[in-house]
Amino acid sequence: MGWRLDIENANTQSMKHPRKHRPGSRKKAALLFSPGRMTTVVVIGALAVVLLIGLLLLWQKLTTTSSTTDYEGRVVDRWADYSEPEQGAQPRFRLLVESLDHKRFTIKVDDNVYESARVGMRIKSRAGQIVLIDSGKTSPDDR
Repeated sequence: MGWRLDIENANTQSMKHPRKHRPGSRKKAALLFSPGRMTTVVVIGALAVVLLIGLLLLWQKLTTTSSTTDYEGRVVDRWADYSEPEQGAQPRFRLLVESLDHKRFTIKVDDNVYESARVGMRIKSRAGQIVLIDSGKTSPDDR
């Protein structure tokens, strides 16, 4: 049966005399995993994770548009750009609004509202209906 497993020809010399460790190998291993070095690695790793999370949160804040339907504020900026889906370039119209509590958010508007809106105008939205109020004109209520 031994001839099937090829035990007779196996190198039994290495089993009788196990290989000894090199003299400096334990010292090198101790230096690689010293407490000071491990602390440095852990601190750098933690800083990298915190930096990555911060960048993700910043990217999310800059790329999200406000989903509020009811707001009131003043138009701070307006811009138009183009998205490029497979159907072709589509214009996208945006207004940057500063609310009464000085928070800024971006809203998506159609081309009619975009053309009517000017920086400095007051803007109100109730139930999805946008009303632009030109602060330069006086209304009958202001008399």
